[in-house]
Amino acid sequence: MRSEDGCPWDREQTFASLQKYMIEEAYEAVESSQNILENNKESINEFCSELGDVLLQIYLNSQIAQEKNYFNIRNVFENINHKMISRHPHVFEKGNESITNASEVIALWDKIKESEKSKNPDANKDQKISLLKKAIKKKSLPTLNFGTEISKSAWKIGFSWQTMQEVFQDVLSEVQELEDEIQEKDLNIEKVIDELGDVIYSLCNLVNFFKETRNDAVTLDFDLIARASFQKFINRFNEMENIMLENKTPLDEESAKKLTLDQWNELWKKAKKRRYR
Repeated sequence: MRSEDGCPWDREQTFASLQKYMIEEAYEAVESSQNILENNKESINEFCSELGDVLLQIYLNSQIAQEKNYFNIRNVFENINHKMISRHPHVFEKGNESITNASEVIALWDKIKESEKSKNPDANKDQKISLLKKAIKKKSLPTLNFGTEISKSAWKIGFSWQTMQEVFQDVLSEVQELEDEIQEKDLNIEKVIDELGDVIYSLCNLVNFFKETRNDAVTLDFDLIARASFQKFINRFNEMENIMLENKTPLDEESAKKLTLDQWNELWKKAKKRRYR
């Protein structure tokens, strides 16, 4: 596809231009897997297809790397193969089968990872030690998940509220500070943005506290929580459109603008009583 006889679009792509596609394809694959978890068996083929799209991004980036004499797709396979073997001695080394549960696997993984980095000649260039270093290394995560990782690191060293109520009160406090800024006569947009960020991070703290203190919440993922909320809104809005269609007044951009706030609220209430709750 990137040859002279290939596709003009593919030939123009770079590491930078492909970044957004890598993210988009990964998210679409996650969404498809979520549909399967919700017992939507029709999504199995879709999930397979989305995984192929993710794989295509790996091949495209590897091809560009090969053209620049950095590495090739074979190197990618060899690296991940070596990593899986070296970080699973309890599987691949005889006499090293002491690991019995997932928590021990994670602890061993982190230990081996740190050991590998200490052997890297570039690892000691920066002598600065940060208690949040593990979280900072995950800044490539989706923004909300990155926030919960920072909160997790702080929580592990004791820099955290002690009870759920305290964490929640902190959320309310940040919301109040945001409200105070919004109500200022001379609105300072920079301060509003700053307070918005504080509200978002306080929610990261709340999500992380749930994960760290409740066994039934360990799989909480802030990004997926947010996406589920977005989808709920989409579902309810679609239901409002269905209601209007049943009333022989289909919604379009023109008719929607004519609805009053009270009419929108009434539609929303009706939609909530239907299938999507």
